[in-house]
Amino acid sequence: MNQIQLPETYLALSDFRKHDVYLPEMNQAQIISDFFPATFTELTQRLSDITGAFYGGILKQIGRLYGAEAIEQLSSTFMYDLGSRMTLRNLEAKPNLHPGIPAVAKILIGAIFTSSPEYNFEFKELNDHQCELLIKGVDRYHKITQSLQIAGLLKWPVIKPFIQGVCDTMGLDVLLEIKVLKLDPDSSCSYHIVISEK
Repeated sequence: MNQIQLPETYLALSDFRKHDVYLPEMNQAQIISDFFPATFTELTQRLSDITGAFYGGILKQIGRLYGAEAIEQLSSTFMYDLGSRMTLRNLEAKPNLHPGIPAVAKILIGAIFTSSPEYNFEFKELNDHQCELLIKGVDRYHKITQSLQIAGLLKWPVIKPFIQGVCDTMGLDVLLEIKVLKLDPDSSCSYHIVISEK
């Protein structure tokens, strides 16, 4: 009988799974092989899809319960709070991260690394007075809200309040300008972001 090779992702993340208990008649290795994401790319994409589905599903339900105008209000409030929370967590975990425009840039990079794998960034300028960058890729929030037919009820990009939450939580008085350079039906996007001192 051939031994089943467990995915590398399962072995690397085994600390999360060490307390799982299977019944004796269950083929643990086969279940892991069949259902655990085989690559980190697949795992990351699945987590991102679930995050997007949660966001879109909640917004759609809010619209049903409280009307279409509540969709934008909830999205904006949620994104702002998320930016604020991520900033507080980063400032606590990284005491050498001093509030300022360069720190905002680092938090945005961290958010993309950990939470928005479909985005890529391209910095055009970064100093103590201004940050200019492009965010490109696939906007998962647009993708899910488009499929749920509520994308037209939101202000794009929905990440603007997130960035504002980062800046406000650091106590920065900045101008935040975001232009949608591209937002296609397939959710391919390009956003031009400028954060500058007032």
